[in-house]
Amino acid sequence: MGSTVRGGPMPGVVAVPVTLAALAAAGWAAIASWGTGPPSALWTDLAYRGFGVPLIVAGGVLWTRGSRTRVGVLLIALGLTYYLQFLRTSDHPFLFAVGFCLAFLYVGVFGHLALGLPSGRLRGAGDRVYVAVCYLACVGTQVGRYLADRPSGTWNYNIGQVNTRWAIASSLILAALGVTGIVIVLRRLLVALAVRRRRTGPVWAVMIIAGVLLIASALTSAMGLPLDLRLVVEVLMLGGSALGLAVAYLVSAGLQWRREMHIAELPARLGKLHAAPLDTLQASLAEAVGDPTLRLLLPRQGGTLTGLSGDRVDRTGDPARAITPISRGDGLLCVIEHDAALAETGRTTAIAFALTGLVMENVRLYTQVSESRQRLLEAELAERRRIERALHDGAQQGFFAVLTLLGMAHSRAVSDGSDALADLLDTTRCQLTESIAALRDLSQGLHPHSLERYGLRQTVADLARNHAGRVTYEVPDRRWPHDVESTAYFVIAEGVTNAVKHAVPDAAVRVAVTPDGDDLVVTVTDDGQGGADARGGGLRGLTERVAAAGGELRVDSPRGVGTRLVARLPGEFPAGSPDPPKGDGR
Repeated sequence: MGSTVRGGPMPGVVAVPVTLAALAAAGWAAIASWGTGPPSALWTDLAYRGFGVPLIVAGGVLWTRGSRTRVGVLLIALGLTYYLQFLRTSDHPFLFAVGFCLAFLYVGVFGHLALGLPSGRLRGAGDRVYVAVCYLACVGTQVGRYLADRPSGTWNYNIGQVNTRWAIASSLILAALGVTGIVIVLRRLLVALAVRRRRTGPVWAVMIIAGVLLIASALTSAMGLPLDLRLVVEVLMLGGSALGLAVAYLVSAGLQWRREMHIAELPARLGKLHAAPLDTLQASLAEAVGDPTLRLLLPRQGGTLTGLSGDRVDRTGDPARAITPISRGDGLLCVIEHDAALAETGRTTAIAFALTGLVMENVRLYTQVSESRQRLLEAELAERRRIERALHDGAQQGFFAVLTLLGMAHSRAVSDGSDALADLLDTTRCQLTESIAALRDLSQGLHPHSLERYGLRQTVADLARNHAGRVTYEVPDRRWPHDVESTAYFVIAEGVTNAVKHAVPDAAVRVAVTPDGDDLVVTVTDDGQGGADARGGGLRGLTERVAAAGGELRVDSPRGVGTRLVARLPGEFPAGSPDPPKGDGR
């Protein structure tokens, strides 16, 4: 998966000056029209004159962030075109004409914004036709009214005017367009995908409420209701719409920022993920991109895909679902099935999926290394067993035969009265006996014969007997896989040997083997001097052996307290493998 860096200026280079210019124009229009017409309540003046400011600010924020540039531009346009109506307070004929003909242009921009959610792009010919009709109606009806009614004087929201036919027709057309827009947005909200509803649902809701208030305002104007009532409705529409729309978009941007923070945290969450269940990766990824329906699918032979539980998954033609393959080189690591609306999140989703690819690659490499280490461990154990059998069945039997012959020669020498020869033969026999014992210990150290035949409990019992009561043990009378029993035994043997070698003479050594779910926990504790170096040759090799078996070894050895080795090994039998023989005791 590659990445493309797009050139060009940063969004803020253009967005900031445009936003500031729009705010300056809005401020000039609001101040220039202040005090025109009969006195009004302060909250009414603030609502009418402040409507566009939060829209311009919200649009500038979104444009500067670069994630929703089109929406930001539309919000600035909505706020700025709203103030064109205040040109009707001008004494200049041209400014008055512009203000009158474009007084409701902002309603067309509002319709454009409503249908452009969440990206700011219109989705098809139907949307384009509706938006074009909105612009044409908002400007065309006012132009027709200007030409037909020949308005003059000063116009403002707080100055009552004659309700002409053109005025009534204009209000009714705007109401009809408002109803149509609400129907379109409602239908879009109801059929929207889950991810899109969560992302833009608050904004859509505000747009619908604003549309209802706009329709109410148009109908009160068409019906010629008292000016005070119309002002109340319009103030609710303007104040509620401006504040709600700005807050909704800023909240939406905040949620987007929060998702980006979730994605930024993904490497820390997934950095330790290797052989752990992949449902951890799936859950973390789903939370980061905000899609609880997301699934990881794994490729199998024959081109099929399976879920994490192993069930086969057939590809579906559901337009609400999409799949994204994650590959490295020529190899397919996994396929991510997700809500199709994630395609609209662009950069954040791409980053999350790229991180998923890195994690899946780490999982694949870790699995390969673990399998390789497991094969090496199995090969080592097999070679140890072979050498142990060769020593037991070959060299030791030959030595026992020689020992028997020496015994016979010693008896002959005694009967012949050759005391010197008898003493020599007796010394030779004793040394050979000691050599046989040393050879037996060596073969047992390579791989105890009793471990394979009788199991871990009996082998640990033999080990404890060889140390004259210093070693106590608690080992269940049951069997585990051969490689697990062998690794557990070597942990115990290494721990006991180190304790006997380095601890004080009378220090006790305790061995405990405890099943923990599917795992096996081996603990070796002594009351010695402590201070064992986990990086030393013996413990380092033991750590590598435990890791090769898929487990972990912890060494706790504070000075003056003693040493504690704790190994956790996977104790379950592989699927389809035969159980080892039950311990038969001796």
